[in-house]
Amino acid sequence: MTHESPAAAQARDIAYYFGQVADTLEWDRDAWMALSVKLSVMGKPASSLTLADVAAAIAAVNAEAEGGAA
Repeated sequence: MTHESPAAAQARDIAYYFGQVADTLEWDRDAWMALSVKLSVMGKPASSLTLADVAAAIAAVNAEAEGGAA
């Protein structure tokens, strides 16, 4: 059984979140506007948003783009 160090797990998690953000670079304007709205309705200042908040908003925009509800 392999045990991952806490530092390795954290690096993997950060890479996942930044990968999600990087994938948005290919989005069109409408998707970016939808993301902006989703982040705004969270009611948090931009400086208080977490990576998990951003990833959830990205997932919601992706789901809507694929025809699902978010």
